[in-house]
Amino acid sequence: MTNIPEQNQNRQLPSMASFKPTDMTEDVLGLFDLFRRHWMIFAFFSIVGLITGVIYARYSRDVFQSTAMLQLDTKSKSGKAIAEMGDLFETHSPALAEIHLMKSLSVLIPVVEKLHLNYGAEPMDFIDRLMHREGRMDLDLFEPPEPLTEEEKEGEWIAEVKSSDSYELISPLGASVVEGKVGETYRVPVGADSIAICVKSMNALPGQRFVLWSAPVLKVAEGLQGAVSADEKGRNTNILEISYSDRYPDRAADVLNAIAEMYVRQNVEMRSAEAEKSLAFLEAQLPSIKAKLDSSQQLLTSYRNKAGTVDLSAEAQGTLKRQVELRTQLLSLQQAYQEKSRLFKSDHPTMQAILQQQERLQKELAGEEGKTKKLPTTQQDVLKLQQDVSINNELYTSVLNNIQQLRVVRASEIGNVRIVDPAYIHKKPVSPSRKKIVFFGFGGGFAFSWVFVFMLRNLRNRGVGSSSEIERETGVSVYAKVPKTKISHKLSGVDDKRFILAKADSEDLAVEKIRTLRTALDFSCIDEGGHVLMVTGIAPGAGKSFIALNLTYLFAKQDKRVLFIDADLRKSRLSHKREKGVTDIISKSCKLEDVVVDLGEGAYFLPNGSHTPNPGEMIASKAFAELLQDCRQKYDIVVIDTPPNSLVSDAQAIAKLVDFGLIVIEYKKHSMENIQETVDQLSLAKLEKKAIVLNQCVHDSSSYGYGYGYGYGYGYGYRYRYGDKKEK
Repeated sequence: MTNIPEQNQNRQLPSMASFKPTDMTEDVLGLFDLFRRHWMIFAFFSIVGLITGVIYARYSRDVFQSTAMLQLDTKSKSGKAIAEMGDLFETHSPALAEIHLMKSLSVLIPVVEKLHLNYGAEPMDFIDRLMHREGRMDLDLFEPPEPLTEEEKEGEWIAEVKSSDSYELISPLGASVVEGKVGETYRVPVGADSIAICVKSMNALPGQRFVLWSAPVLKVAEGLQGAVSADEKGRNTNILEISYSDRYPDRAADVLNAIAEMYVRQNVEMRSAEAEKSLAFLEAQLPSIKAKLDSSQQLLTSYRNKAGTVDLSAEAQGTLKRQVELRTQLLSLQQAYQEKSRLFKSDHPTMQAILQQQERLQKELAGEEGKTKKLPTTQQDVLKLQQDVSINNELYTSVLNNIQQLRVVRASEIGNVRIVDPAYIHKKPVSPSRKKIVFFGFGGGFAFSWVFVFMLRNLRNRGVGSSSEIERETGVSVYAKVPKTKISHKLSGVDDKRFILAKADSEDLAVEKIRTLRTALDFSCIDEGGHVLMVTGIAPGAGKSFIALNLTYLFAKQDKRVLFIDADLRKSRLSHKREKGVTDIISKSCKLEDVVVDLGEGAYFLPNGSHTPNPGEMIASKAFAELLQDCRQKYDIVVIDTPPNSLVSDAQAIAKLVDFGLIVIEYKKHSMENIQETVDQLSLAKLEKKAIVLNQCVHDSSSYGYGYGYGYGYGYGYRYRYGDKKEK
């Protein structure tokens, strides 16, 4: 009693505990068997994939990549000319910001225009591309006219090479427009418009053709944004690496160098932009300052000529010098305020500091002017005029110095970006990897073969294939599972519809299974007094006629007279045309013994007879029942082949007259619902004794398949094929 719980406990262990190494081995062997049985499918798709990979690898154009390296100097100052103005022009650009600036349209649009990337010529010939002998044509100009008709819109401008330095331009309508030379520009009227073309260079064979195209500069520049890649090498290194790929290695390098040069140029221009603005402002102020200086000098000269020479005391000269310094500082602060106003608002601390300095200087200037009022009138006038001259002269000199310094800054500005490595021409392509393409083509074809085989197997095996499941659901026994055989009357060389496999190859495994079926019928039907056996199926193609005909022959091998009746009066595959048979007997035009065909060894065949317009009524007639009764008396066993049960009701009508019914089901082709429906219909026809035969079974394991020449019952001794005896 104590062992029972332990056994139950062992049965409840997880599935991994019951895992056996043989499970995986069986799976692998099953896949190998599936591969062996469908090796032609695998070979076909693998070869197709290999050929596709080879063609695609040959068809793919070489792509060449070029790289360039730039360095960012985030600590660089402006020029050394004026250290006090360095902070005004200093910029700090992180690497990410510089990458976005480098790929901006302001950089790429001039590159497209400079290299004429918005014009192109595409080779046309497929064979030339497949054989890697495509030509090349570079355009400096191509401006086609606007298309007017639908034919022109759908057509293409084509250039055909005539010689090494000449070509012919063909319009979308097929007309020759230009016969030109390389390097020359042509403008030719076309209708109400004109076309312009200039071929920069050409390397092609005579007869090769090119499709010419022209695209908007903006569209090409936007495409170039995605084609150019840039990244910082390492972290916080300020070293940028840019790369670009193209069909032609020289063009890849030219595009990359043009981008790098344009970016460096714009970087310098951006950094000197502030100096340009300040220089423009000072140069605009210079004429007015010069005019004020000249006016003040003229007034001082006129006053001295009128009043004579006036000597100033030491105190007056000191006051004059101090006032000039204060007024000069005030003017400088006003200039600084105007310059800073472009950068800051009035409430900014820098602007407020300038205003405070101006207020302090104005107070000091007011104190010095108070001292001047104590001097004589003549000295006051001379002092005021000399003060104006000195102030204007100081201001003019200061502006000239600042202009000169800004010019030096503008000329000495080098930017914060420099080209470390320019782009070089690399002759080795970076893609495609043709070996990988061929390998993936072959592998893809092989993988698709597995998918196709599994899909094919699932489509074929949509129905029921388990005998235990059929018996459990229907309550009807499965007497035999007949394997699929590759032998037919065509392969055997016997041109006969009534080909009997049991006669041609008695050792075939399918025949052995039918022998098992015969034995089961002996016990369940023949030994109990049954004489008439009906064989039907669910749908065409199940092999019911094959089972019935071979079963007839095997019954006859037991020294019995067996009659096979072809009761398929609609579409028989066993009876020949114009053969007399069932329909003729029922219509009283002939007798049974006159139309029976001798199959040999005690087996006889009754054809379906002449064509009749009402086969269903004949099967259900009293005359057919009398025919079966006559056959019972003259033959030991009668085997009736009926039409498929799912198509017509003939099988149900015959079921009332027979002793036993066999339902032939094709392996994994019928649903349980269809099987149950057929069983129920025969049960309603009062057929109590019936059984099921699974036909055309296919093993999924790799133990053995069918069609191998397996000699069942003789071990490894002999092999019989179509009457020939061969020793293994």
